[in-house]
Amino acid sequence: MHHRLLVSYKNWLYSTSALSRGIPVAASTVVVFRSVSSFPVVRSFTTHRNYVADSINKERSKSFNRLFSTSNESEIVASPATNKSTSFSVPTMGTDELTPSSPTNTHSGYEKWVRRLYATNMFHPVKLGLTNMRKLHQLLGNPMDDPDRVVVHIAGTNGKGSVCLKIANALQQQSSNKVGLFCSPHVSSFRERMQVNGEMITEEEVVELLPQIYDLCIQHDIPATFFEITTALAFSFYAKRGANVVVLETGLGGRLDATNVINNPALTVITSIGLEHTRILGDTIELIAREKGGIIKPGRPVLVGPHCPHEVLQQCAKEKGGGPYYVPSLVFGTLQDFAFKDKSDEEEITDYDLENQHIAKASLVLLKQSHPSIMADLTTEMIEAGTSVRPPCRFEQIQSGDTTVILDVAHNPPAMEYLVRKLETTYPDSSFRFVAGMSSDKDLKQCASALLSVVNRDVSRIHLVEAAHPRAARLEAILDAESHLKAGAHYDLNDRSITRQVDNALSLAKENSDILVICGSVFLMAEAREALGFQEPRDSEYIAEMAGAGFDTAKKILEIQSLMTVTMKRINEKQHSHN
Repeated sequence: MHHRLLVSYKNWLYSTSALSRGIPVAASTVVVFRSVSSFPVVRSFTTHRNYVADSINKERSKSFNRLFSTSNESEIVASPATNKSTSFSVPTMGTDELTPSSPTNTHSGYEKWVRRLYATNMFHPVKLGLTNMRKLHQLLGNPMDDPDRVVVHIAGTNGKGSVCLKIANALQQQSSNKVGLFCSPHVSSFRERMQVNGEMITEEEVVELLPQIYDLCIQHDIPATFFEITTALAFSFYAKRGANVVVLETGLGGRLDATNVINNPALTVITSIGLEHTRILGDTIELIAREKGGIIKPGRPVLVGPHCPHEVLQQCAKEKGGGPYYVPSLVFGTLQDFAFKDKSDEEEITDYDLENQHIAKASLVLLKQSHPSIMADLTTEMIEAGTSVRPPCRFEQIQSGDTTVILDVAHNPPAMEYLVRKLETTYPDSSFRFVAGMSSDKDLKQCASALLSVVNRDVSRIHLVEAAHPRAARLEAILDAESHLKAGAHYDLNDRSITRQVDNALSLAKENSDILVICGSVFLMAEAREALGFQEPRDSEYIAEMAGAGFDTAKKILEIQSLMTVTMKRINEKQHSHN
């Protein structure tokens, strides 16, 4: 029998859209939704499925009982005005059993600690703000504000991960540098998120450092979220490794992102601005720009990519007392006034990696001016090679025998359309075969239509897959969204294995001299890469199944916040109409 979680904001709150503006919203509204047993249940094709679902629900029940009071009507009431408990209450998930004298068990310490980390968002509210992270950073000794550490902070709708990687990869060519890189999401292993000179944090370092972060949260009553704890872990890791340069990618937005606790970045970079996460960041380009512009710091230079609302960001920089405001063309002295035109228009449209490389090179020019020691030994050739690297699964091209395989995490209609243009431009006389899987929150019909266009509606060249992740779109949903796929696309409702479809598609691609493209959600890439023979660290299913459940819970919480926002807006509109 499902309980209901009654969330009542009786005095005031910050709604999702108002939060992005910093405006308190007066309202009295009630939002009701089912709790505990109706939170996302893990859907995973593993033998752990039932155990995970049962353990999650048991731990959730304990946590909700601790955090909320239950009424006589079996409803759990959570009111910010009356409920002041913010205790750090994530269950141990077996980490308390990890002692030197304990017998060897099925799962490693790394697996148990990362699994516990992924469970965090199930037990703590996901809310925007810097309070938790500021406390953690201070308790760690403010490692990112060390005057001997050069920090580059990067935000943007698209391209920020690529620019981070290019800058870090170029700087680590100098042997005296130890360059930390923080990026997300990962493809195959959680450890990809934090690296020094291209080397991921080790499992042993995770087991050493992550418990220290949890101890700080418990001792100082900090209800930190998954991303805040992950960010704190990365900061601790860079300090332990003695990184003299750290390149930080924001997770979401900028102003209230966990990475934004740093005070004196050597350089702030904003790569591009587009509509994304509109429920959280705002529903216009201008509002999103102001959120991302929140990483601009007093007196520190900022570099902004060409596809940004410069008037908004310049005003944001002025309000914050930011340092010099640059765009790549001005850095290189081409006097093109906020326009990126040094490549042909067609190249610019069909390969945004050229723009990302341009931004990365401009960043390095500015860093050389302010911190020449970190680039003293870098040659032009080393910079060119370093900034030419692409992140994994961003039009990543490999060979499987004589067959070209491309992996790309094009996961929404604009990205899918860009992928199609890039394919047709790069391989104008080739035929393509696709393995595709999507996230459930994307426009499945438009994504499918983009694929159908490039195969001339020959559905037999499309293989549909469903990742073992709660956010993955079910095969049935994809087929319902685009009915043409039902008549001949490759899929199996009884065996949804990604590996099976990759093997099948690769065989047919070789037979028909097709280029094989594996695209869509990042959730399918780890298994696809393993099927293609990649030898790289990959987290176990024991970790992956909890990762999916944790992120799905966070997503549902944000959806609830959005529902609150819409409800409050309607109430305010009615109040104004009556007045």
